[in-house]
Amino acid sequence: MQTKSKSDILVIGILLILFGAILIITMATRKAGEQAFVKFKNEILFTINLENGRFTKAESQTVYEVDSLPDIKGDELVIDGTPFTNLDLGKGIVKYEDHYFILGNLGFIWIEYSNHKVRVKEETSPYNICSRVGFSDVQPIICLPNFVTIEFRDLGLDVII
Repeated sequence: MQTKSKSDILVIGILLILFGAILIITMATRKAGEQAFVKFKNEILFTINLENGRFTKAESQTVYEVDSLPDIKGDELVIDGTPFTNLDLGKGIVKYEDHYFILGNLGFIWIEYSNHKVRVKEETSPYNICSRVGFSDVQPIICLPNFVTIEFRDLGLDVII
C-alpha cells in the first residue's frame, strides 16, 4: 500500500476547507421563500403568501371554511364533534383561519401558517416525518407517503429549472 505524500494531504485539506466555506456562504446568503406552494401529486392545491398569510386556492379546488378548529382523530377529520366527509383524495381544503386540512394518500394533513412560515402540524403517516420538520420558509416539506409537498419560491419567479 502506498502512503500519501504531504502534498496530497495538503491538496485534500485545501479542498475540504474550500467546500466548507462554499457551504457556509451558501447557507448564510440563502433567501427565504415568499410563497408556499402546497401540492398533491405535484398538482398545486393552494398557495400561501408568506409575507401576509394570504391564501389562494387552485382553480380546481373547493374550500370549506369552518367556524371552529377541526381535529384529526384517527382516520377522521372532526369538526364540532362531527366527522367531515366532503374531502376527496387530493381534492378540497378545509380552512379555519391560518389552518388548512387536506386529504393525502394515507389520510389527513394539518398545515399551519404562522409568523411568515408554514409547517405540517399533524399528519396521518406511519413515521410522521414531515410534521417533525417544524416551521419552514426555505426547506421543502415532503410528506412522501401522503404524496404531499410544500415548496417555497419567490413571488417574481416564473420558472424553476
